[in-house]
Amino acid sequence: MKYNKKILSLVLILALSFILVSCDIILDSEDSKMPTTDLKVHFIDVGQGDSILIQHSEKTILIDGGDRRYGDTVVGYLNNNGVEHIDIVISTHPHADHIGGLIEVLNRLTVDEVIDPGVIHTTKTFEDYLTLIDQKEIIFTQGRAGMSRELAEGMKMEILHPTKPSPRHLNDASIVVRITFGDISFMFTGDAENPSELQMLERNNDFSSQILKVGHHGSSTSTSDEFLQKVSPEIAIIMVGEGNSYGHPHKETLEKLGELNIDVYRTDINGTIVITTDGTEYQIDTQK
Repeated sequence: MKYNKKILSLVLILALSFILVSCDIILDSEDSKMPTTDLKVHFIDVGQGDSILIQHSEKTILIDGGDRRYGDTVVGYLNNNGVEHIDIVISTHPHADHIGGLIEVLNRLTVDEVIDPGVIHTTKTFEDYLTLIDQKEIIFTQGRAGMSRELAEGMKMEILHPTKPSPRHLNDASIVVRITFGDISFMFTGDAENPSELQMLERNNDFSSQILKVGHHGSSTSTSDEFLQKVSPEIAIIMVGEGNSYGHPHKETLEKLGELNIDVYRTDINGTIVITTDGTEYQIDTQK
């Protein structure tokens, strides 16, 4: 059977066009997994405490709020960065240097949801914090290992700890969160100590992260060798108060980080630290 050359040419052109369109669809599908806007993570200087703002065009998250006397500082910082509404507040554990400032945040900003380890602490600060959540009818979620959420295009949040938190060991009740944005991951550890790290290692989580918020203000009771190797960070952020009475960060922790050539940033030295990423690369800006 003979075919007209024009018809053969047309068939070849159509076939080639189909292949190219198919390739475009595959590439578009792969590209859609990458973020389309930047993510900013602000490690706010609140002295001997934690407060971390995670800012994206689609989601705003606040992890902890520092001590109660830093409530105005945190709210002012949020307002200066255009934040009036928070989608998720993560309260890592009930110690005052983590939840105290959240009272002012809950009072003055609208919050959709609070994720909390769900352990009881008998302090006035903790009571006021729970009362506000109830009064404002904010969704209260108990954070547990294994929970995960797709926050935005290319942005995922995973809770790695705790499983069965105890009020007898509040540091080890800390919610540990890993947020992945494109190819860049952040690990936020609250005050989780060595027993928590061991539990996470035993569950064999994949939690390698370029940026690690060092546990418990750089105490030697956190950041075990095994945990640090598993996370394998490039950058370590230590949130700590200048001249604090605990001696944080401890020498042992700084030595571990130094031996692995991990770049260390500290709020007592650098002030507020802001990391901006497009999902492929990141840059670090410091207040001081």
